[in-house]
Amino acid sequence: MQLREYERMFKALSDKQRLRILALLSRRALVVNDIKLMLRLSMPTISQHLSILRDSDLVLDNKQGRWVEYCIHPKLYDNNNLGGIIYAELKTFFDGDETLNLDFDFLDKINSRMGQVE
Repeated sequence: MQLREYERMFKALSDKQRLRILALLSRRALVVNDIKLMLRLSMPTISQHLSILRDSDLVLDNKQGRWVEYCIHPKLYDNNNLGGIIYAELKTFFDGDETLNLDFDFLDKINSRMGQVE
């Protein structure tokens, strides 16, 4: 990794809303509308945050028909690089944060509703 890549990664991680998005994506892949619903931010704001996360190789996007699904970049599951080490540390933080626990509860409600529809 080069200095420029580290700079992009740390800038991406320096925002509370982007950390919340990463936390949600640590549970499952999501589309922009799901994230918008949970964080109560505008679509352009969510898209901007996702663009920053994608450009810093923290998330991947995957087009599914007319929807774009976002997920954690697979390289973050590798503890042999700085991004993976930071992500592993963040995941321990995710479970203990009050705001994130409310986000996770809301995500669980959405998941259970989706399960009822299927």
